[in-house]
Parts: sequence; C-alpha cells; structure tokens
Amino acid sequence: MKKTALLLACLLALITALSACGGSKQEPIEAKPTTPATPREEDPEPVAAEDPDTLTFTVEQFTEFLNNSSGMWEFAQRFFADRIVYRGEGGKYYIVPVDETLPKSDYDWTNLAEIGIGSREVEYRTEGETVSIKGIDVSRYQGEIDWEKVAADGVRFAFIRLGYRGYETGKMVVDPMFEANVEGALKNGVAVGVYFVTQAVSEEEGREEARFVAEVCAPYKITWPVVLDLEDAGGAARTDLLTSAERTDAIIGFCEEIKTLGYKPMLYSNIRWFVEKMDLSRLTEYGKWFAQYFNRPFFPYEFQIWQYTSSGRVDGIKGNVDLDISFVDYGKEAE
Repeated sequence: MKKTALLLACLLALITALSACGGSKQEPIEAKPTTPATPREEDPEPVAAEDPDTLTFTVEQFTEFLNNSSGMWEFAQRFFADRIVYRGEGGKYYIVPVDETLPKSDYDWTNLAEIGIGSREVEYRTEGETVSIKGIDVSRYQGEIDWEKVAADGVRFAFIRLGYRGYETGKMVVDPMFEANVEGALKNGVAVGVYFVTQAVSEEEGREEARFVAEVCAPYKITWPVVLDLEDAGGAARTDLLTSAERTDAIIGFCEEIKTLGYKPMLYSNIRWFVEKMDLSRLTEYGKWFAQYFNRPFFPYEFQIWQYTSSGRVDGIKGNVDLDISFVDYGKEAE
C-alpha cells in the first residue's frame, strides 16, 4: 500500500507540473469544476494490476486519463478499479480498498452524453435512448424561482431543501423558501422530493428530525425521496466528535422513522463522507444520492441519483444551480 501511495503522489506531482494552474481543485460537494471534456467511448477504464502495490498503464491510457479528467482527483482515480481515491480534511489524498461485501453499481459510463451548451448538462443513454431523468436541487440560496420556466427547460424533479438542524444550537429550522418552492414546482408538474441537513447526534434525534420533516411535508404531495443531507458544516458543529457508529445510528433512526411515516428515505453525501463518516454496511437498504463533480463519477457502490455540478444553468433560476440525473423514476413508483 505504501508503494501505491508513493506512486500516486508522483503521478499527482506530474499532473500538477503539466498543468499551468495545477488542475481544477475539487472540494467535496462545494466544488466548482472547470468545463469538462466530453467523455469518449474509447476512454480506457481504470486499471487493476495483479500486484496490489503496482500500477500498470500504457502511455495511451495515461494520455486519455489526462485529457478526460476534470482535475487531479479524477485523474488519480482513473488508475484504480478496486480502490477509492478521495480527499480528506486539509486536502490530503487517501486510497482505500473497495468493500467487496457491499452491493455494487453497474452503470456503463460510456453511455454518459454531454449535451450542455455554455454550461454543463449530461444525460445517460441506453441504445440511443435517454433513460436518465433531469433534476435540480434548490434552497433559499436560489431566491425566487420561475417554476413554469424550470419545467419548460426539461426539469422533471426537484429536491427542495425543507430545512436544517443548527450546527451549534441543534434547533430545527424550515427553509424560508420551502413553501414557495414546493407549491411552485407541484403547480407546474415538477415532481418533488425534499432534503434536510442533519445535525443529529443520536438515534432519537434522528427520529426527531424525521418527525419534524414529515410534519412540514404533510400538506404536499411528495413523491420522490425524503433525503438526509450529510456533509461538512463549514465550521464547528455539534456532530464533529461523533464516531462512525454513532453517526450511523442517527442516520438509521431518521430513515426508519421516515419510512414509518410513509416516505422513502435516501442519503445524500460525497465520497469522503460515505467512506469515512458512516458505516455503509448498515445502510445498504437506503437509496443514495451521490455528489461528485467528475466528468464521470466513481462510486463503486449502489446509488440512484448523481449530482454532477453546482454550476448548472436552468431557465427560471438566476445564477448557478445544482444539476442531478436520476436512474430511477420515483414518481412512477409512487403511482
């Protein structure tokens, strides 16, 4: 493992030297990636070497990885099929083995097509037919939204922030734009799911958050998942000292309670949080909404929704918005 880490460090140093600006610096979830290159059908897959401490690749593969990666992080990941590369706190890179006991995703990323003009937009196709569903996620930060224009721009679902628990106080708060966003989306035929930014420190607090969410959702037709948002607080938070087991207890508390209240639970996070901050072996029955701003994502485990940029553009929304594609039509499931 030490040899692999050393070689990876050399590769990262090389890509930094080759790029005038050192490549786009991608932070988990909040990243603002550069405009990506269009993935090519012949783009080589990550290389799995027979010796786990040895990387094997050709000059052609190296060049393709270089040309079709959005930055150093994605470039490094391209060399591994059986390990996860991620950035921890402080920007340090880590390499961890893929857990072979967990259910795996089976998406073929050569089916990913870039369709955006001026800003990034992607879709997933099978035999030439688009099978992914276009979505967005919004909160008060998008301001007032013209949902008629959003719907006309092809958006079929929206995850709307319901609220959050305070990072320090633990008080639960409803997003001030929640009501307007839900009503606007539903009025214009955009299916709605919601997300709640958790700061639960125990199973009971997780269940408390679920009850809070369900109460706020009650007047509305929520056909897409109710999502627990797990990410860095951007400062000191009441959950900072939780162990992975404790955090997983709180997650399960939310998910189980929200199920009993008639909703489909889902988890939203980035790769570091999924790998470091929770025990995925205890969370396999819950859907995953995965945030990673690569040209093509790398998450070896099952997930149903991919958030691929925070710099998307949609008619009816001023400024940037997160764009997502779903591989499951939850609205059809709810019929």
